[in-house]
Amino acid sequence: MNESWTRTIAVAQRAFDATVRSRALLAVGAGYAFVIFAIAWTTRGSGYLSLSLSLLTPLEVLVPVVAFAVGYRSILDDRVRGELAVVRTYPLSARSYVFGVFLGRLATVLVVVLVPLLIAGGSVGVFRAESISVLATHATADSPLVYLRTVVLTAIFVPVALAVAIAVSAIARTTRNAITLAIGGVLVLVVGLDIGFVAGLAGGFVPGEALSTLVAVSPLSAYRGLVLEVAIGPVAGDTIAGGVDPPAALAGLVVWTGGALAVAVRSAFRTNSR
Repeated sequence: MNESWTRTIAVAQRAFDATVRSRALLAVGAGYAFVIFAIAWTTRGSGYLSLSLSLLTPLEVLVPVVAFAVGYRSILDDRVRGELAVVRTYPLSARSYVFGVFLGRLATVLVVVLVPLLIAGGSVGVFRAESISVLATHATADSPLVYLRTVVLTAIFVPVALAVAIAVSAIARTTRNAITLAIGGVLVLVVGLDIGFVAGLAGGFVPGEALSTLVAVSPLSAYRGLVLEVAIGPVAGDTIAGGVDPPAALAGLVVWTGGALAVAVRSAFRTNSR
């Protein structure tokens, strides 16, 4: 067990080193940080609640984009360069390899995603205005805990998107294939499942009373619902509701992460059929 964990950590360190040397990561991180800081600047002085609401929709798109940018070639690059064939000669299981890749890339994505969010949160105190947002008319509503909960829930959402990206990388056999799958994966995470639920609700296939549980199947809806229910709802009152059952939403995120990694483990060491 200890040897397996040691090998996993070695793979994680290798994956982390590979990402921090990537110029593409610098570009993606800079673009992400620019958007976060721009939103923080436009809402400066409005309070933590206002900033959380302003960032929620952009984060729903940006987090999957950053995760896929970091993870969609994670295993494919090893396969294309022939390094995966060498890795398979070592006493390293597919599970240790995939989990190591996941941990190494996760450390990178968390830094890229969370550091700008924390800096943006710090700007609230710097640019606080005497008159704050209508949504945050009380001191309790403008507590930093509101924003901190949003950041923590975003950190929980990151592994889900990254696990799906790594599964895509494990399945893909060519760069073109990986790009196509990555674009499809982002679209499914960002809009695909939500559109399916809306269509099902409109067509009568999805009962309205079950919607709060069913939306947990969509990682994006689960994340959005958790932020609105757990972080924003308690201080904003009944005017804002996430429309999701928090335990079901958390369970949905865990299942998506575990399921995606299971797909990656099954596909990582599989050779081409040709």
